[in-house]
Amino acid sequence: MIDLDKIANFAREIHSVNNNGHAFDHIERVVALAKKILIAETSADDELVLVSCYLHDTYDEKLTTDVPAQKANVKAFLLTLTNEVFIEKTFEIIDHMSFSSNLEQKFILDINGKIVQDADRLDAMGAWGIVRTLEYGWSRGREFYNPDIQVQKYLSKSDYHGQEKNTTINHFYEKLFLLKDLLNTAEGQRLGSQRHQIMLDFVSSIEREYDETHPSAFHKNL
Repeated sequence: MIDLDKIANFAREIHSVNNNGHAFDHIERVVALAKKILIAETSADDELVLVSCYLHDTYDEKLTTDVPAQKANVKAFLLTLTNEVFIEKTFEIIDHMSFSSNLEQKFILDINGKIVQDADRLDAMGAWGIVRTLEYGWSRGREFYNPDIQVQKYLSKSDYHGQEKNTTINHFYEKLFLLKDLLNTAEGQRLGSQRHQIMLDFVSSIEREYDETHPSAFHKNL
């Protein structure tokens, strides 16, 4: 048995200074969501799922400028708790679960990876997803809404992370509104449907109120 408290404390330290929507509270919600899904998915490896949830952003490029070095640090830590096989399974999930990693090709994850992926995507949706999107937009100095800046379609991870002039509201169209149809598990889909509607209501309200004060503005129809 892996000591999940040590895993959690390791992740907490890495996320302690983050304020762009990827702080440790995000990790805690992803873990909690995965536990909900695990109740229904009895064939999954609970330990592998939860370890992957705790560590899934520890060497993400949004949190570190040297991904290979940070991944090596994560591996060195894990070697004090478990074996190479388990570590490779964990990294296999983390390296292939993100939205941007699946733009060029869709990676087929096993049930463990699908649960981690669903839990992470669910926390990008709904009310907390809106909060995180606002936090990330502010951290990047993005304009909140500008109907003159068109929604983009990204074909690769490098294009997605290399975007420059964009708006926070566009992020809903470019990624968040797409997540509902990308969820894997029945429980994930059930939770995702509710959260998707919350985002639709939020964005449509922003656009409607903008139009009320900018009558000539063009806006997208949800």
